[in-house]
Amino acid sequence: MWGLYIVGFMIFTGIAAGSLLFAATPYLFKLEEFKPYSRIASYLGAVASIVAASLFIIVDIGNPERAWLFITSGNWSSPMFWDFIMLASYMVISIIFTRQLILLNEGKIEEKGVKGIAVVAFIAGILVTVTSFVFSFQVARPLWNTPAQPLSFLIAALVAALASLMILSHILNKSGYIKMPIGLLAKIGKLTAVLLCVELIIVVAEVLIGLYPGSGEDYAAFIWLVAGKGAVGFWLEMVALVTAIVLLAKQGTSPKAGVLLGGAVIALVAIYLIKSNLLQAQLFNPLIILPGAPVYGGITGPYVPSLLEIGLSLGIVSLGALLLNLGFGKLNLGTTVNARKL
Repeated sequence: MWGLYIVGFMIFTGIAAGSLLFAATPYLFKLEEFKPYSRIASYLGAVASIVAASLFIIVDIGNPERAWLFITSGNWSSPMFWDFIMLASYMVISIIFTRQLILLNEGKIEEKGVKGIAVVAFIAGILVTVTSFVFSFQVARPLWNTPAQPLSFLIAALVAALASLMILSHILNKSGYIKMPIGLLAKIGKLTAVLLCVELIIVVAEVLIGLYPGSGEDYAAFIWLVAGKGAVGFWLEMVALVTAIVLLAKQGTSPKAGVLLGGAVIALVAIYLIKSNLLQAQLFNPLIILPGAPVYGGITGPYVPSLLEIGLSLGIVSLGALLLNLGFGKLNLGTTVNARKL
């Protein structure tokens, strides 16, 4: 069963890709107000997210001691191998980008020295769509085999990254590590709300298209999702999407940090539910029903993570948080040259 581990992999791969996009954008499109926070975003993508995403895959393999076979026996025609190459590239690109941003902050290089790696990081962030190929190239899984999946994965990656950065910025503001203005945080929130609206449109469109025929494999899977055993998860997804959009979009002239934080957390919950429901609806409604006794006692869902899965996932996330914290302590990611001079 592709469950919590695979959803964790998708989310943290998305955070890594979205963080690269966030870090590169200010240097490519002259968004000066975001530049002081690019180092944090780049490091978030470089270490914490990539390590967590990789560990989720290693745990899901079931035989982690064989993970080295990705390198020695990789199949170049497999989207899974492309994903492995992408993750390895993210690590290298993010580390180089973070180093260049630190040197720029210390005045050791000029800004033009960052432009090249910023372009590479931006392109790499967009290529998170490669992760969607693992699903959308499976022709026997009609719910996954749709042209909307690459766009959905890119939008979800940006939402996950922006929401994570908002939560992180709130914590770092409280600790005094950085001083991100609430107005800037609200701008990130509004952008996240727009992206969530696009994701909501994609989800609703896919459901309506799947339900319209009134029969067939797609119809059965979507009925299972919206009115069957998967309905609780689906309608929680809808509520989370709408709630996050409302909280992040309606800030007015006096945005509140607590409301933005709540919206960011709910946005992450929404992305988790979108990916979890995508997996369940197809895996519990296969295109081909094999004859014979039901497998695993006739499980029909919905999927609920086991305590072992939850424990391992918390451990992986905690390791990513530890690495993130070490970076904050050793690399001065939130301190600007001007601030140090003062």
